[in-house]
Amino acid sequence: MKAFSTYINERGKHRLNPGLLWEYRLDNFDWQKYRRVVAERVISMGRLFDWYAAFDLYGGIRGFRKIACDEVVDLSPRDLEFMYRALNIEKTETRCYKQAQSRKALLGDLPYVFDFQAVEKRIIKMTDYPDKVYTTSN
Repeated sequence: MKAFSTYINERGKHRLNPGLLWEYRLDNFDWQKYRRVVAERVISMGRLFDWYAAFDLYGGIRGFRKIACDEVVDLSPRDLEFMYRALNIEKTETRCYKQAQSRKALLGDLPYVFDFQAVEKRIIKMTDYPDKVYTTSN
């Protein structure tokens, strides 16, 4: 893994930049409970030393890679692509990819900002019982 080739020499030397978690109180922060948030912030905004600190927190590169694959869901397409390349992860292995594919299969090309009428039409189209679909309009 070329991106993190110096990690062996830097192991244990760095702490996570508190600016990445600016809205949390770090004096009693539960690093395990919020590992998904930490991973997302490090991937999207972290510098190299933040990555190294996250590796130290979560069991090295392998541990961080596992969190990135199994738990990270809220990243921009650019950050996702960076994560795939930096951690040498197959796109199809990640929860984020699986969730996007599931959404696409269920909702098709509906926008993230919901147009309720379009959603209703889609639901009616997907069901065999259009008379039992409840509408959001009065």
